[in-house]
Amino acid sequence: MDKIPTGGWFTLQWHITHRCNLRCAHCYQDDYTAFESRESLALVLDQYEALLNAHGYKGYLNITGGEPLTHPDLFWLLREAGKRGIVTAVLTNGTLIGKREAVKLKTCGVDYVQVSLDGTENVHDGIRGKGSFVQAIAGIRALRAQNIFVTVSFTAQKQNLRELPKLARFCRDNDVNKLWFDRVVIPESEDKQHISLSADDFIKLSRRAAALNKKNMISCARALQFLSCKDKHIYRCTAGKRLLTVLADGTVMACRRLPITSGNIHKSDLLTIFREDPALKNIRNTPTPDACSQCKYKTSCAGGAKCIAYARTGRYDLPDPDCPLSNCIRTV
Repeated sequence: MDKIPTGGWFTLQWHITHRCNLRCAHCYQDDYTAFESRESLALVLDQYEALLNAHGYKGYLNITGGEPLTHPDLFWLLREAGKRGIVTAVLTNGTLIGKREAVKLKTCGVDYVQVSLDGTENVHDGIRGKGSFVQAIAGIRALRAQNIFVTVSFTAQKQNLRELPKLARFCRDNDVNKLWFDRVVIPESEDKQHISLSADDFIKLSRRAAALNKKNMISCARALQFLSCKDKHIYRCTAGKRLLTVLADGTVMACRRLPITSGNIHKSDLLTIFREDPALKNIRNTPTPDACSQCKYKTSCAGGAKCIAYARTGRYDLPDPDCPLSNCIRTV
């Protein structure tokens, strides 16, 4: 039986363009050309609003790319979404934000802006390109000058495994409101540079994060991080249930990091895709893995991150392979 929840928040992560001014080492994209026109943006926004209304949801729109600041209609879209009562956030590399852009974001009523930082300057630039760190920090300072809530996102990988404490101190000293981290997600067959973390890497990183969490320097509510950090807010994968992704070519996915497509908004509307696509039905109705049946976190965690399991095993119905409690092999 298909279990579609009603009411509460429903998040759409919308990649309004695949164009980007950077070429990050861990980028999920293989196309940098797809670009939605204003007409297409309006179409998707209408379809998203129809989905929200049909199930009594409150809308939370995460606008990203590519780099969303390269899209000339970004600010128009933020205003249009605001008129419909949809809460908006912008996920960016931060390098294209100056005072002018920060003022516009403030005027558009954006809830928060997330800026990606993958370490201190040398490490970050090694992953995202020379000069990108200084530009991103300038963007953060411009945003904070407008009193915009800024979250920094740290994508953990082999190259920056030891950077988290230094970055946490840097964020604190630069008035960043929130820092969180997640693991890079690359299928094993495509990880030619071997940048993905091992389970042991993740445990070590989580322990570092736990020490920072005690000092309120980092949020640890993401998948499995709560085990080390004792965070009361436990993240549970909502892909396909309270989260959808739309790419710049109209492709619909449950989650950007779970590379399973579920139709296209230019061929069918978003509500129909959400209700009827077989892949989405399977993802949202996947039960908690049997291996987690005796775990005290089985209801709140439900097996961890489906995208990590899929990247490592080709199956999203298995437990997150980085879980230290799985089969009681490890303890944290």
